[in-house]
Amino acid sequence: MKILLTGATGFVGSHVARVLASANCETFALVRPGASLWKIADVASKLTLIHADIFENDAAEQLAALKVDVCLHAAWYANPADYLDSTVNLDSMAATLRLAQRLGQAGCRRFVGVGSCFEYDTSLGYLSEQSPLAPRRLYSACKVGTWHALEQIGQLSGMSVAWARLFYLYGPFEDSRRLVPAVVQKLVAGKAVDVTPGGQVRDFLHVDDVASALWAVATSKLQGPINVASGSPVTVSNIVTRLGEIVGRPDLVRLGALPYRQGDPMFICANSRRLAEECQWTPRFSLDSVLWHAVEWWRQSAPQNSQ
Repeated sequence: MKILLTGATGFVGSHVARVLASANCETFALVRPGASLWKIADVASKLTLIHADIFENDAAEQLAALKVDVCLHAAWYANPADYLDSTVNLDSMAATLRLAQRLGQAGCRRFVGVGSCFEYDTSLGYLSEQSPLAPRRLYSACKVGTWHALEQIGQLSGMSVAWARLFYLYGPFEDSRRLVPAVVQKLVAGKAVDVTPGGQVRDFLHVDDVASALWAVATSKLQGPINVASGSPVTVSNIVTRLGEIVGRPDLVRLGALPYRQGDPMFICANSRRLAEECQWTPRFSLDSVLWHAVEWWRQSAPQNSQ
């Protein structure tokens, strides 16, 4: 089986690359020209690297010529500083649809795209694939639009399409501005961690589990949206407090030092039954064990992560 992976040097894509490197398939990994390969340095020799910019119009033609069987599309603009409202989301949407159209025309039989829990109406509590959609930012609106268009491209070309909606992630190579690494870095530096009261409930899944779940979806016959999540709610206060305990500085965690952000949903958790039952998939990692690992990883790898 010939696989195309886009976004191979990103947070999610680099972990998917490791899964594919150990699978019995030929993997073409798309990397932008000049991009750092440090996140996939340990598996790059097991991949066929394709240096091209997916935002360029001719990239879709180049990738379609590979005649792949499956595309696992993890590429999207994801800068934590502005991704929710950046107009680059429109470019990501256009690039995704251009790629899917050409792959379908070239005989690719399966396309797995990566969506987001923010496509849903996040005021509804547990979110299943049948929950109403209510995108509130440009990012989530573009994800919703991409899924609807992909569904039609699949029907026109005969290519099966799945749309994996990711919830909250953490793990190695995570952007240092996100919750877990931001807290860990302050704690190990002996700095106070000012956070909200932490009553927000979230659904966190380790990125290695996300990668294995995406591969399970890619090799299944599932079509349509599918939640990729743990299905287990946890409060932000529990995560931050536990990190303080692991580092040995619980005194530095200042719950309630910051107010809740306006509009921040208080409960986001997945109904992940479809992933568990139809893909026969279960997560490998417990939250507590991986928080220990996250602390050690950031102690050792923080300087590299700035690359």
